[in-house]
Amino acid sequence: MLAESHGRVVAAFASFDDGDVKTILVVDDEADIALTLQAFVELHGFRVVVAYDGVEALQKALSDPPDLIVTDVTMPRMNGLELVEKLRESAAGQDIPVILISARDYRSALPYFRKPFDPNALIEEIRRLLP
Repeated sequence: MLAESHGRVVAAFASFDDGDVKTILVVDDEADIALTLQAFVELHGFRVVVAYDGVEALQKALSDPPDLIVTDVTMPRMNGLELVEKLRESAAGQDIPVILISARDYRSALPYFRKPFDPNALIEEIRRLLP
């Protein structure tokens, strides 16, 4: 409920100048994590779209490409690494910056945060990756 009402408030302010608002696709199969990330990222002036697995995220990313994707690695149907692989195979998704999040350690060339992580550090990384 908090994330829902907060989203309406942020959307109301963002609607004054949508031209500069960057869209972040947040992907996590744990709804509480996805919605918490959504609320926090929106508080920092970004528009957020949420997906709950890699298949849904791929569909959303290819139909309306976000400016950046924050994705969990371990998810049903399609994990975050498979999502990145599929994105890189498509013209629409090959240049979208991706940040990985997971409860496990991973070696990756992509920016990576291990859960639990400092959400302020995530915002710093988002801002670093977006022009």
